[in-house]
Amino acid sequence: MKNTCVKFRKQRATALIVAIFTIFSFGGISTIQANPVTQKILLSQINWETKISEAGKFNVVLPEGERETRTQSMAIAGQSVDWEVLKVKTESGVYSVSYTDLTPEIIELGANAVIDSIKDTLVNEFNWSAIQGRGRVISVQGYPGREIVGSKNDRVSVLRLILADQRLYAVMSTADNLGNIGKFFESFAVNPWQPYIFEEGGFQVNLPLSPSNGTNSVKLAGKMFDWQVIESHNLTAPEDSYAVGYTDVSQEDLKNGANALIQSVGESLMEQLQLKTIIDNGRKISLGENEGLAFVGINEAGQIVGVHFYLVGQRLYGVSAISDDLINISKFINSFQIQ
Repeated sequence: MKNTCVKFRKQRATALIVAIFTIFSFGGISTIQANPVTQKILLSQINWETKISEAGKFNVVLPEGERETRTQSMAIAGQSVDWEVLKVKTESGVYSVSYTDLTPEIIELGANAVIDSIKDTLVNEFNWSAIQGRGRVISVQGYPGREIVGSKNDRVSVLRLILADQRLYAVMSTADNLGNIGKFFESFAVNPWQPYIFEEGGFQVNLPLSPSNGTNSVKLAGKMFDWQVIESHNLTAPEDSYAVGYTDVSQEDLKNGANALIQSVGESLMEQLQLKTIIDNGRKISLGENEGLAFVGINEAGQIVGVHFYLVGQRLYGVSAISDDLINISKFINSFQIQ
């Protein structure tokens, strides 16, 4: 039921992009003529630097120029929405990244209600005849978006709206050099994964969304273990799971050694998951000075299931990921740290 709700909200939020692209205005498309040799020289003359925004959860390459950061408010359906704006202006163009977090109430309104609420803004700021439709449907790192292309003062203008979970990004450039515009847009990357510290559990891990937590009793290796579990999902792939569980074990559990305990627990878990294929069934790993074993397999849905078990003192950690994206699995498991 939880996954169904997530999918529904994603569909509504994706439609909402079409409505809010009107916040940033420019004119219609026109023919641009350029000498490719000149373009290459102009591109090389600009100094570029990478901007990593921890608050914005993105990184982008920006040219050196007059930089401005500000908060810009706009009412959507009667609700004031604040955009965080980063803007760089050079002699040859403007480059900006803005973002805002949409509330569930705004997402649930749907596109039509949002358009109606800001139609006066559309009339005043936009030349509708200059825009062909509502923008080309695009995907950036698997996130849904729209791209609108036009021109203003004989310069190309491009706006990309990207919805990454509940965060809406507006990436825009107006410049006289196609190469510079391309470099700017190609460099933009969303980094929704953030570190979470769990003091009670004594660990830190990177997650794509805020996790849930609870207690789960599981019978492994013939014994019932009470696990404290935190779990996160990915809004663009709700079937993915990223979880850390931990439980304290006794000296009796460790009578045959740490590896024997982890091996029996890991094999028991893999059997319960009913994996179609088992790749690793207890490969030795370590986390600093702490012993561990890795278990990897493929489930019936074709997803990769990766679980790393570590014994730290008398606390057993299980770091597990289920996804068809190997990079996300690696990103999650490798981020796990003991505090």
